[in-house]
Amino acid sequence: MEPSVSLQRETTVGRRISVRLGWGCGVVVCLSVALSSPCRAQLPASAAPLNGAHAPVGQPDSTKDPRFGPEFWSAVRSVAHSVREPLNVEYARRYRISPELARDIVEVATAEGIDPDLAFRMIHVESRFVRHARGPRGALGLMQLMPGTARSIDPSLRTEAAVLDPKNNLRTGFRYLRSLIQRYDGSVRLALLAYNRGENAVDRALRRGQDPDNGYARRVLNAGPGARYQGPGLLN
Repeated sequence: MEPSVSLQRETTVGRRISVRLGWGCGVVVCLSVALSSPCRAQLPASAAPLNGAHAPVGQPDSTKDPRFGPEFWSAVRSVAHSVREPLNVEYARRYRISPELARDIVEVATAEGIDPDLAFRMIHVESRFVRHARGPRGALGLMQLMPGTARSIDPSLRTEAAVLDPKNNLRTGFRYLRSLIQRYDGSVRLALLAYNRGENAVDRALRRGQDPDNGYARRVLNAGPGARYQGPGLLN
């Protein structure tokens, strides 16, 4: 476990925002924000509104509490970005891809609650980081999504171009993977097999008392440099 990092920013109204980010296995897992005024909030990194959308569930609403207004979240985003950027560079170096693509993968995976370490391994196996990859059976993009599967998750993805869009593809693929990990009670192995073979095939094998393994999960978990992936798959 690597140590956490603590950074501070002064807001224009004089309140100090101290942000502590801790991570394990190279992945940001928690975000703690403290104000110099008598207020404290604990925010999961995947839920913190780093894109400026809204306060996470259960936390003070900026529309109701002036202490958590736009300036507050702007400072949080700024500090968090300064810590996340080296992680993007490290993944870019590890997989020999552009820092921009690495940044997109980290940001989208984190937003969808997927461990970026698992995300990079999966993309390495699925598409070798080729943005507009096309599989022999019609799978598309970085996450090799079938168009029908993509539309079932996001009905707005009506065209191949929409499915191939890198951020759409990452977002939809990670959202699907998250749903599978939850469906199989946290089993990353079964979730990966269902992503590759389909849920019906995996469920049918399990009902028969068979192991649905076809080698795909091992390929993903062992992909890339470093030790075999043994994390939970989800950030929270």
